[in-house]
Amino acid sequence: MRIDSIISKYEDSIISLSEKIYGFAELGSTEYKSSALIINELKKEGFTITNPYIGMDTAFRAEYGVGSPVVGILMEYDALPNGHSCGHNLISAWAYGTAMAVKNLITAGKIVVFGTPSEEGIGPYAGSKARMAAAGAFRDIDFVIGMHPDDIWAVGSKALADAEMEFTFHGKAAHMAASPCYGINALDALVTTYGAINNLRDSARGDKNIVIGMVIREGGKASNVVPDRAVMEVDVRSSSSSYLSGFVEKVKKLAHGIAEGYGATLDIKDLMPVYTEYSANRKVDTILQEEMERKGLTPVNMDETEEPASGSTDEANVSLAVPTGHIDMKIGTGLPGHSDAFMEAANPQRARQNLMTAISASSSAIVRIMENKQILNSIKSEFDKHGK
Repeated sequence: MRIDSIISKYEDSIISLSEKIYGFAELGSTEYKSSALIINELKKEGFTITNPYIGMDTAFRAEYGVGSPVVGILMEYDALPNGHSCGHNLISAWAYGTAMAVKNLITAGKIVVFGTPSEEGIGPYAGSKARMAAAGAFRDIDFVIGMHPDDIWAVGSKALADAEMEFTFHGKAAHMAASPCYGINALDALVTTYGAINNLRDSARGDKNIVIGMVIREGGKASNVVPDRAVMEVDVRSSSSSYLSGFVEKVKKLAHGIAEGYGATLDIKDLMPVYTEYSANRKVDTILQEEMERKGLTPVNMDETEEPASGSTDEANVSLAVPTGHIDMKIGTGLPGHSDAFMEAANPQRARQNLMTAISASSSAIVRIMENKQILNSIKSEFDKHGK
């Protein structure tokens, strides 16, 4: 059976699944309706489900087939406060449709769909792919494919390593005018720390692309009371996860020293696992590019551009654990991420045609890899050569 006729058979189900998830618009770590819907659809198609997975209620692992090779397909379904303004409902539809096409085409091997909550970093399951990679979820997978909606057609990916933390300063309340000497100003400790962390930019190596973002969440209750609690979030990124690790330790040490100097105490909470830099598998991406070109597309190969990494994703952690390929699916032009315009473009009815094209190209690439041992060996050889 030809791949496009298989996809046509599932098209209404693919769009229906995406529309429902688009409507649910559940924030990260709370995607109960979305994950249950997907699990039920996969069960209907003969997939064996593990849920919860790696200790996460809205994560799952769905398997179909036996033996090798084994392909992993990454599925996201979390939204943002303004809805699916990152298009993860389309990632769900793509992953489901790709799995359906591949299962009807292969004669040997296994498909594993990974349901991955909270890519956006919200809640206790933030960075679920990083958690899965650390737990060894991809040890039995030969290669993985991921997808994301975008304003261009592309293959490959780049991403900065990312660490997000919450700093809570604890002081002592007192009357700001009558007895400030009896207080400990947690906000002063925070503001001094804010400035000091900003100044660390000057000591960072230029080739490690340090990016620092900070926001104050709490700063006191009243202007005539010495603030006894102040909270800020700190986000530090770099093109090198090893350099990031050392830089973050410097940030934490600096913050603790400032807090102590003010007589305050400091609690630091990591808000998510550290996202690593991305290590694209060029062989997988080349196969994806060739199949997209057969569909009449002209995708940009991000692996071959000089464009620096700008965002971060937990898919990067997967890329360090297993050979990983990626495609970007065009859903509009000049779309700013996480915007209302992006959310509108992610409506599955608007993206329907391109979604089916992305599914077709991805499925063709996966089958081609699974049926050609020489290609698969070259993918693994590239991965091993880079010492990942």
